[in-house]
Amino acid sequence: MYVPSIDFYFLYNQQELEINEKCEIVSLVGTLSAGGHLHASLSDRNGKVVGGHVLGNMIVFTTAEVVIGDCEAIYFTREMDPKTGFKELIVNNL
Repeated sequence: MYVPSIDFYFLYNQQELEINEKCEIVSLVGTLSAGGHLHASLSDRNGKVVGGHVLGNMIVFTTAEVVIGDCEAIYFTREMDPKTGFKELIVNNL
């Protein structure tokens, strides 16, 4: 599970990072509804880990083992939270 290229976005300092080396996927989580919202953690050859919002460019070198769950009784939306200033994930019942 190696990723030779990925673009990250760090929300709190509003910076982007492009990684162009083979890294192992340590974690990949998020939602796929409404265009998707993914976070990834990657480890380089020395074990240094970096993570953030995936911007869309995530090329997998070999294979990625991904498990996707289907939640039939709920759906997800994002709503602006005045406390945080961000669109936060809302879990709704059908």
